[in-house]
Amino acid sequence: MLIGPMILKYVVDDLNQGRDQITREKVLLYALLILGVALVGGVFRFGQRRLIGGVARRIEYELRGDFFKHLQKMQKSYFDQMDTGDLMSRATNDLDAVHRLLGFAIIFIADATVFFGFALVIMLRIDVTLTMLALIPYPILAVLVQLISKNLHNNFERIQEGFSKMNTKVQENLSGVRVVRAYTLEQSEIEEFDRQNLNFVSLNQVFIRLEAIFFPIFRLLPGIGAIVLLWLGGLHVMQGKIMLGDFVAFNAYLSMLIRPVIMLGFIVNRFAQGTASIDRINLILNHKPEICDEEGVDEKITELNGEIEFRHLTFAYSNSSPVLKDINLKIDSGSTVAIVGATGAGKTTLVDLIPRIYQPERGSVFIDGIDTRNIPLKTLRASIGMVQQESFLFSDLLKNNIAYGADSATETEIEVAARNAGLLSQIDEFPNQFDTHVGERGKTLSGGQRQRTAIARAIMSPPKILILDDAFASVDTHTEDTILGRLKQLGNCTTILISHRISTVKAADQIVVLHDGRIVEVGTHQDLVSQNGIYANIHQKQLLKEEIESL
Repeated sequence: MLIGPMILKYVVDDLNQGRDQITREKVLLYALLILGVALVGGVFRFGQRRLIGGVARRIEYELRGDFFKHLQKMQKSYFDQMDTGDLMSRATNDLDAVHRLLGFAIIFIADATVFFGFALVIMLRIDVTLTMLALIPYPILAVLVQLISKNLHNNFERIQEGFSKMNTKVQENLSGVRVVRAYTLEQSEIEEFDRQNLNFVSLNQVFIRLEAIFFPIFRLLPGIGAIVLLWLGGLHVMQGKIMLGDFVAFNAYLSMLIRPVIMLGFIVNRFAQGTASIDRINLILNHKPEICDEEGVDEKITELNGEIEFRHLTFAYSNSSPVLKDINLKIDSGSTVAIVGATGAGKTTLVDLIPRIYQPERGSVFIDGIDTRNIPLKTLRASIGMVQQESFLFSDLLKNNIAYGADSATETEIEVAARNAGLLSQIDEFPNQFDTHVGERGKTLSGGQRQRTAIARAIMSPPKILILDDAFASVDTHTEDTILGRLKQLGNCTTILISHRISTVKAADQIVVLHDGRIVEVGTHQDLVSQNGIYANIHQKQLLKEEIESL
């Protein structure tokens, strides 16, 4: 394309000198040259866009993968503080803005650099005075770019934050649709969403107004310069300082010089958006995971036996008073221990410290006599099967949920796990049986079916430590007894039960009673009943409740 104006120069000069200097052959040659230049330019532009566009997509792919991988490493406390909708916005909308920066902006920068550099050199060779006059608007544009780009960057950050809030609102409403409908608050939620949506539109309108000022300026100043140069250039031709062909070529190159300036407007816009999004993504990527393999980890540890010990364990969540206070407890390998206590006593927090879902202090939690912080996380968590209070299932087939984490599991092994979890008889009633799609969070299953699916998943690969955190809350006592009986046949597995039902825990080898973050009673069912303490009181209340329900 840079050669085109030079060809045009010779065409105009030949035409200006009369018919003797121009022939049909020359016209055909010039036409073929212009066509050839256009074709070559098209091929190179195609290759440029394909190469840079492909590289930009590849970088986006790598960045999205790194973002997701980083989230997988983050501890639970991090997600307690971050909104899911906000993280999803950064993983999609912000990454798209980064891709636009890497793709279009790089192409524009490459074009602007090449066109501006070559056009400027050729223009200086044609007429230095005209060229220097052509450069006058550019320092003014540089100052305007500095002022406006900062405003664009800050405004786009606010736009992305507004999008994150709106995204969070939608995600929460979809997840909590039953609660919204139960309290007939649909209209209230719609009004709140409208408010956030209007705020998002308002932020975008501010951005659009900045763009509306920005782009005309980038066209206006070079345009004014072009008018002045057209007048001065005409005078130079009349005075014989330059040829008419040089004047035509100069104006063609001036148009090329203006094009990078207009491109610069797009670049600044994309750069403001892309860098704002990069800042938001880096805010996540720069947050180092608190729970990871540290110095002192023994990589030789590949298997655990399941003996657990808490030594003077005290634990507090960030910016709060201790939830657990001076816990001392030893759980023998292969034994069954039950943990009971009122809501908020610290039962779930205690078991969450075993697989380091939350980070315990060094020297407070041991497995097989080894500090858990010296055990590789992969080994530690692979040795533990855990069923938490909320039985989360993926939007997938039932068999894939059961075999989650056990990729090589056979259909027979999946069936055995389902039988041991007391789920097989109900699966047989499903039209598609193990190929049943459970829906998002397992919403097509009942609460009891979700819990039993989670139990089947936990015992799919027989763990050395099995933690059941209120895992029988949605099943009847008969089914519960059946499942517990089958779980005892798993072999040398240390089992920790958390339950509010005495029927669930009474057969445990050891029962631990937590109250206000402290261990207040330890013993067997008979021992604790005879002590007439907290456990005995819970037992008496449940016996009374059963008698009333039987009337």
